[in-house]
Amino acid sequence: MRSLWVPLLLLVVACPAGPVGPVESQLTREQAIEIARQEVSFQPESVEAVLSESKGRPVWQVTFRGRLSGQPPGLFETMIVEVDAYSGDVVSISRT
Repeated sequence: MRSLWVPLLLLVVACPAGPVGPVESQLTREQAIEIARQEVSFQPESVEAVLSESKGRPVWQVTFRGRLSGQPPGLFETMIVEVDAYSGDVVSISRT
């Protein structure tokens, strides 16, 4: 009976628990900002990034605030870029 347990135990120990294949890792805040910054056409004065959800998927919501060159002091630009937290794809861009 003992000889039956040894191969079974080795099989259980050798098999990985959980999903097989590569596991996606979440982007860092800094990586999301760098991806989003490529969409910005002005020099940001401030940048905020928060982990959020958009249409059921985790995203980094990156908000840039600043002014276009030559723009009057009272006017400013705001751009929000949503970046998929795992793939790095730009999900949406909104600008005011």
